[in-house]
Amino acid sequence: MSDLPAGSSTGSRQRSLFDLFGSLLPVTLAPPPGASPPAEGVPAAPARDPLPGDQRPSAVQLAQAVLPAQAALPARSAPPVPPLRVVVLGSGSGGNAVVVESGRNRILVDAGFSSRELVRRLALVGVEPGSLSALVLTHEHVDHCRGAARFARRHRLPVFATAGTLGAIDLADETAQGATVLRSGQPCEVAGFLVEPFLLPHDAREPIGAVIEDSAGRRLGLVADCGTHSHLAWARLRELDILVMETNHDLDMLRNGPYPWPLKQRVAGRHGHLSNREAAAGLPELLCDRLRWLVLYHLSRTNNLPALAAATLSEALAREGCGARLEVAGQFEPTAWLEAAGATRVAGATRVASATGGDPC
Repeated sequence: MSDLPAGSSTGSRQRSLFDLFGSLLPVTLAPPPGASPPAEGVPAAPARDPLPGDQRPSAVQLAQAVLPAQAALPARSAPPVPPLRVVVLGSGSGGNAVVVESGRNRILVDAGFSSRELVRRLALVGVEPGSLSALVLTHEHVDHCRGAARFARRHRLPVFATAGTLGAIDLADETAQGATVLRSGQPCEVAGFLVEPFLLPHDAREPIGAVIEDSAGRRLGLVADCGTHSHLAWARLRELDILVMETNHDLDMLRNGPYPWPLKQRVAGRHGHLSNREAAAGLPELLCDRLRWLVLYHLSRTNNLPALAAATLSEALAREGCGARLEVAGQFEPTAWLEAAGATRVAGATRVASATGGDPC
């Protein structure tokens, strides 16, 4: 190989090729050290010329002979891309919290349990609180932010939420000063993820759902509390690998259940919660070939049953011929880790999209 520096000129590289293949060009062999010179009157051996002059390879031909050999060397395999993973720590009217992970990046979405309970549930799924890099809040209702202030302060987590949500919860001064405002329709960089929030019809100050995308292009959609099939939300929930979707109540159970009439109206209203039937009706628009998991979220313990929700949504999946797996999130224990493996986009493309799609946060 040539010992030329990286910045050598083309002429220098050509000269190095002549050095490398000099044995193919006409040379006169010198006698080895200590050998007797040829006797006087005896002609010296003629120079070796293995090829006639018109057949000698040029520098370009020599280079072309070398490059294919170099190209035949086995290429280094790219390191495996870690999967996008999600685990629901618990979901329902008693508390909601979700961990999203991709490689070394981990964020917590909602903190609807006490700080101590969050730590306990994180331990059950093998997550140290110190490994989390951010807390994203969907809205201010207590089942989504019960432990937010204390957990964020204890573990020094930056908080991301809409202005309406931040104005409605009591964060410590230091946490509140470091909080970042999320705006519907504006993608925001959050601890290695691209988070695109969108408004949801729900009776809170500024509630949001979100699409969370990792650096490999895998996408998770989250619809927590949503009163009705929203065209704005459904337009964002496209090309997902994992969909976490509210299936709060069964309409018949709600009508015949113990709730007072005003509360029944609120739950079933346009700014209340999504029923099994409404979720199933809106699901076909969100299905795609890449969808791997459908997670049923925020089930009411009074007005729904896991088996009812699963049957209704499984039937919708089967009608559309979708092979996505279904998981029902419970209130009292975490789900298993749910994964979407493989890269769907060249790493770095998400960052470009963020830069061109608006100023993050």
